[in-house]
Amino acid sequence: MKQLSLPYLDKVLSFMVTLSFLLMIGVVILQIVARYALPWSPNWTEEMARFCFIYMVSLAAGLAVKDRAYVSVNTFLDKMSPKARWVTEIFILLCIIVLMMVMFIFSIPLARIVSLQISPALQLNMSVMYAAMGFMGLLVSLYSMLQLIEMLKYKPHLK
Repeated sequence: MKQLSLPYLDKVLSFMVTLSFLLMIGVVILQIVARYALPWSPNWTEEMARFCFIYMVSLAAGLAVKDRAYVSVNTFLDKMSPKARWVTEIFILLCIIVLMMVMFIFSIPLARIVSLQISPALQLNMSVMYAAMGFMGLLVSLYSMLQLIEMLKYKPHLK
């Protein structure tokens, strides 16, 4: 079964997730070293680490759906017939798509509302941080739709 994918988007997301992770680790190490080795420690490191973590998780969520790397409990699915399992997985994907699209739609006005706020340490517009919620909704929806198309297109057990 050929998997539908978006190779350029996959590479960009993987790069951004890796960059966010490395930046988060670097900032945390800087904070630890500064706390014990220097007479002062930067006050922006905690906020930066939090922002990196938020974006890392938000961007990686779509890749997790693509690779089916998300946490799932298969106890009930394993006991189902192939057709019932297929129908249940379709239903789960549809629920994920609806939930993530609702999250994406509601994240837009939320980002506008918080655009008046500035983060205390980094002086970033908070709409940049709340945009991560929209990215997550959009990316998880997109990759779930690709997975749904793949499942609907290839039905080996229903032939």
